[in-house]
Parts: sequence; structure tokens; C-alpha cells
Amino acid sequence: MIDRRNFFQPAFVLSIALLGHALQISNGFYNSRALAWIAVAFACALAGATTHSRSEARHNGRFVEVLLWVSIAWQLTQLLSTSPGVSELEFSRMTGFQAGVALQAALLAAACARMRHVRGVWFPAVLILQLWLGAWMFRASPDPPIDVFTLHKDAVSALLQGQDPYDLPLVTLDRAEPPSPASPDEAVGYPYPPVTLLSAVPGQLLLNDYRYSELVAQVAAVALIGYSSSGLASKLAAVLLLTTPRGFLVLELGWTEPVALLMLSLTTFLMSYGPVRASWAAGLMLATKQYLPFTGLAVLRSLLLDIDRWKTALLWIVVTGAVCVLPFALWHPNSFMRSVVWLQTMEPFRTDSLSFLIWADSNGYGRGSFLWAVGAALVAAVLSLFTTDNTPSGFATSAAITMFAMFALGSKAFCNYYYFVIGAMCIALAAFAGPDQCGGSTSQGMDHSLANQLS
Repeated sequence: MIDRRNFFQPAFVLSIALLGHALQISNGFYNSRALAWIAVAFACALAGATTHSRSEARHNGRFVEVLLWVSIAWQLTQLLSTSPGVSELEFSRMTGFQAGVALQAALLAAACARMRHVRGVWFPAVLILQLWLGAWMFRASPDPPIDVFTLHKDAVSALLQGQDPYDLPLVTLDRAEPPSPASPDEAVGYPYPPVTLLSAVPGQLLLNDYRYSELVAQVAAVALIGYSSSGLASKLAAVLLLTTPRGFLVLELGWTEPVALLMLSLTTFLMSYGPVRASWAAGLMLATKQYLPFTGLAVLRSLLLDIDRWKTALLWIVVTGAVCVLPFALWHPNSFMRSVVWLQTMEPFRTDSLSFLIWADSNGYGRGSFLWAVGAALVAAVLSLFTTDNTPSGFATSAAITMFAMFALGSKAFCNYYYFVIGAMCIALAAFAGPDQCGGSTSQGMDHSLANQLS
């Protein structure tokens, strides 16, 4: 019997599957049909986020598992029906990839049948296969047609030579009109925060391809999601992320969201042991992508889980973030600010972005700016504090709906951004299914939602 009060888990599973399908339609670029799926996925995510504090993990357990299995099966069929990336590979050249995915599917089928001999090994085996599949993707597409790939290689090379990648002309701004005489310089440096840059170094240094660092980050994030509890639901939530149809496209093009997801999953995982232990990971997370500081309200709320040591946790967050950012920020302050901060406000309006702002512009309702994304994120961040529990799952849920609102109403929303949203929702699902979904012993006897705390 389905408990109609428990919307969170089913709503988030549906949102993840529908969002993945939307990205599959047009690789995350603007498409009216894909945007319709985005709208339905956002409605499901909103329904889940607004009922999080009223849901209980023990309800609908079997129904949610079945829904997870069906969603994973649907994603596998989509993954095998087209090329996994933008490289138009003939199916005759995809034999190795298809065989790897088929092996993953076989392991999942054995787990679904609850075969005893695969109970403890199917999930690690799926992760190992993912490493192999990622390496296959890199060999199939060694030089992807995107500037992100080139600028990462150039930035890492500059850093290893002792140069400041934030003070080098790595990115040239595209503008709809010529620059004014007051700002003739159209070139900026590496456009991502230092944590992202440093994470790219091992892959580039050891294997001459920084994307291997992204692959390891992706698999590590999935492992943290799956092992957030000993139950099956958390592992299925992890596989739901692993099999999202455009996941290999994110790896192929070298987008940095796998690193951001690793930091979010690590922070959420450690929150089960108290905010002090999670504080250093939270500091890293906030310094990984420009949009992640918008999760700061959820991070600050989590400090209430340990009311006696919240100052210590806050100090660790600040110190960790400062250690990662300040050495680069102080190297050439003006260049750093222009590349990492102001660039986000100078970029042109992207009419190929998969967001509602583009729909409004194409239908004559006016052209919005980045302020729409900022406003949507702030509204979602505040509202989610009242509708989600102050738990690890509530933290990830707040991050997911905040970022979903920001991208859906922003002028720059592509496959990689929505991939992060998918991952955040999977993290929230897995943490909700865990035994410490109420925050562990540190939160015993506390009111979990901000609404309860203020009432």
C-alpha cells in the first residue's frame, strides 16, 4: 500500500529519470520538447523538496525500489540506443562500450533477482566497469570539440610551469556587439575556482588527460552515494546517477561537475558523523564551483546539528576555503576576480541554453539576465530551509532544488549543470534511505526543519 503522504522519494526518482531524458533529447541544448520534460522534472523535484520534512524513509520502501529499478532500466535503454557522447561513433565501433554496459546491466539484473552470490560484489563490479567505460570514452574521443578541454590542458600546463593560469589569456569572450573603448580587453584567464584546477592536475600529469581525474571523481562520488547506508536503496540511487544517459557526454567534454558532485557527496556523507567532521569537505565544496556558494544557507543550517561546536565547524569551513582560494587570489588579484567572478556577469546571453529564459526570449516575452538565476536560487534556498529536515538528506535536497531553480531560470543551463542537479538528487535519496537520515546522534531530540525551530 502506497503512503500518499510520502512524496519525497517517488518525486525525486521521477524527476531524475525525466531530467535525464530531457538531456538525452538534445544533449542539454535548447529544444522545446526537452524543455517540456525539464518543466515536468522541475515540478516533481519541487513536490519532493516541499514534502521532505513530512516524509519517512520506512514508508513506500518496496515501491521506491521498484521505481528505481524501472528508471534504471529505462536509462540503460537510452544509453545503448545512441552514441554516448557527441562523437558520432558507428555502432560497429561501439562493441566494447556496449559490452561494458551490458555487463553492468547483467550485474544489476542479478542484484534485482537478489542472487546470493552477487550480493556483496555487484556494486563494486559496476564501479570498476565504469572506470573501464570512461577510459573507453576518452580513447574514442581523444580531442573533444569544446574549449573547456583545451583551456584545462593549457591551465594545468601553465601551473606546472610556475605561471598563474588566472593571469593568462586562456578564454576569449564572445559578445553580441563590439567592446567599448573602456574595456577593450576581451581575454581572461582560467574561469573555474582553484579546487577544480588542482583536481585536474593528477590526470593531466599522470595520463596526459585531465579527464581521468573527472572519471575518478565521478566514480568516487557514486561510491560515497552507494555506501551512505548498507541498504539497497542507496546503491540504486547511486546507479541511477551512473546510468543517466548523458553522463558519458559530461566525461567526454571534460566538464567539471563530477568534481563538484564528489565534494557534495563527501560533505553529505560526513554530515552523518556531525557537522564538525563534514566542515572541511564543506569548505572544499563551496570553493569548487561559482554556483555552489548558493548552498551556503543549507551549510550554515547544518551547523545546528552540533549546537555546542558550530563555531568550530564554521571556522574549519572558512579556513579550508581560504587555504584553497587565497594563494591564487593573491597571486594576481585583479586577474583572479575577472576570471572567476566577473566573467560570470560578462558572458553573453546564450540562446542555445536549455532554460525557461530562452523560451521567454524566443516567444517575445523579453530577455532576462543572470539576475534571474541569482534570484531563483536565493528564493529556492530560503524556501527549502522551511520544507526540508535539518539532516544530511535535507542538506542535499536543499542543494538540489536551489541549483535546479537557478539553472532552469538562468541564461546558461546546459547538460553539465543539470547533471549536477541529477547527482544532488541522487545524493539526497541515498542519504534519506540511510539509518542516519535524521542526522545521527548529534541531532537526537532536535526539531529538524527550520519551520519547526521557529514555531
